[in-house]
Amino acid sequence: MKKIARGYTLNECPPAGEAIPLSIQQIVVLIFNVLPVPLLIGGGIGLNAAEITILVAGCLLVTGIATILQTIGAGPIGAKLPIPLECSFVFVAPGIAFGMQYGLDVFTGACLIGSIVTLFLWIVFHKQLSRLFKPYITGAVVMALGLSLCGVGIGYCAGGTGSVDYGDPVNLMLAFGTILIMVLLNHFGRKNFLSKASPLIAILVMSAISAGFGKLDLSAIATEAWVRVPQPLHFGIRFEVGPIITITVLSFFALVELMGDQASAAMLAQNRLPSDRETRGGILAQGISSVISSAFNMVPTISGSANIGLCGISGVTSRFITAIAGVVVALCGLCPKLCAVFSAIPEPVLGGVALTAFGTILVSGMNVIKGSELDARTTTIVGVSLAVGVGFSMVADALSAFPFWVSSILSGVPGTAITAVVLSLLLREKKMEESV
Repeated sequence: MKKIARGYTLNECPPAGEAIPLSIQQIVVLIFNVLPVPLLIGGGIGLNAAEITILVAGCLLVTGIATILQTIGAGPIGAKLPIPLECSFVFVAPGIAFGMQYGLDVFTGACLIGSIVTLFLWIVFHKQLSRLFKPYITGAVVMALGLSLCGVGIGYCAGGTGSVDYGDPVNLMLAFGTILIMVLLNHFGRKNFLSKASPLIAILVMSAISAGFGKLDLSAIATEAWVRVPQPLHFGIRFEVGPIITITVLSFFALVELMGDQASAAMLAQNRLPSDRETRGGILAQGISSVISSAFNMVPTISGSANIGLCGISGVTSRFITAIAGVVVALCGLCPKLCAVFSAIPEPVLGGVALTAFGTILVSGMNVIKGSELDARTTTIVGVSLAVGVGFSMVADALSAFPFWVSSILSGVPGTAITAVVLSLLLREKKMEESV
């Protein structure tokens, strides 16, 4: 076997014999970054196995298409940097909330309109909007996201909210066994394939153990076809103002994260900042892929930071390697039988994987805040916005007298984001300095 002795730069396309092995880590990380999104939303709103398989198929297909669009490009669309686009964790909590309150058709409508509105507003007002979303605001929002998702993860560790065996000690044992395997592989397999494949290995091991406790149901796999194109708008589409506002607010932060990831990818690949064309192309790709994702019953897309980090570790920054990963992931979305295998992952095992990821999101938000210049003003903004968003999500009954859309805007990530932006506008730096 030919030894791979060097990395490949941004516009180099490795020969097939090297490209396939180099893309394996990207494929594994990409799939297991996005897989919990449809599984958590589908399970959270009580969909059956066949319906969850439809969500999984749409998620994988869209992630693959979006990644190809971002890396290879089409005219002015696409940054043409090694940046995958994937269905985002940001929309899991609102997906469950809106799905339970209104139905998945309303959530689909909110994602579709929210993606279109966000793309339009960003194209027209990108300079003004960029100034609004300071790093400490983004950090607070990411922290709120991690905190809100940790509750979702714990629910799955216990067996899934509403399940007949919810809270069964066996469920918790399986979940924390999954976490233990991932932690050990990440620690002792640092910077090699074992570390990057730790979610896959943990799922395989703990799913096998789950079968011994009767927690693994593979019956739905036999009834699924080998090949089928996911049906757009399978669950229908309806529109409600509150969910649309919430998704629009969250989509702005997805674009802010994309701009940061574009800078990281360009620095890794060519030790420079992204050009204006790359920035515009990347935003167009994310906006368009978010619209496509909504049409295929999924959430808007976001840039895959973990895969960009892999480029730094491996030294392989070729956008074509990332594009190959996108092709493979898209093909997985065309295989319902494979999607049914993913859907059969026991909820406690999925909860263990998800909880580990959500904890990482929480810490990354803390790091963003830590890297900002914290003074009395920014500390006030971060503290109050987190208190409002996280506080209302912990005590949902406090807003029971208001329409549901009000509570959805004030709770969790949207509440944190809106409060932080409003306070940032109200508390000008001069005024704060004069009052101190």
